[in-house]
Amino acid sequence: MSDIKPPFKERIRRVLTSVNPDGKSYVMADGEPNDVLILAGCRMVRLWQTDKVPADIPAKTDVTAPGLPRLPGQFEGTRFYTAELPSGVKTPLHKSLSVDYIAVLKGTLTLGLETGDVALSPGDVVVQTGNMHAWENRGAGPCLIMVCVVGAVES
Repeated sequence: MSDIKPPFKERIRRVLTSVNPDGKSYVMADGEPNDVLILAGCRMVRLWQTDKVPADIPAKTDVTAPGLPRLPGQFEGTRFYTAELPSGVKTPLHKSLSVDYIAVLKGTLTLGLETGDVALSPGDVVVQTGNMHAWENRGAGPCLIMVCVVGAVES
């Protein structure tokens, strides 16, 4: 865990819906999630997670309460979060047993692979399938990405 706490700017509004005791759809939570983690200089906000796929629905509680596991080790579910990477931040090369869907929302980002780098801009998406990778924000401003991580097994 990093002690770097840059002046993060992006705020996320999450609307969580479910079904009330009368069987009607309703808003269970509306606002900025309170489960924030600073990791390698990046601000990560956990939006939702499931412990398995297929997931159990409807939601009974807000599963993003602080204290629950945030990042995938080996798991069989999903994790959904945003990450804000300030200018100059570079993560170490890493991989996980997961399929990761990443969308660049704001700013620019460089995806580092063992065979070279890929420049990414808003609207670009990346699908990672358990490979080594790193992230670096070489831009002048922060970069905001949205990430969905799905547990996987190596074949």
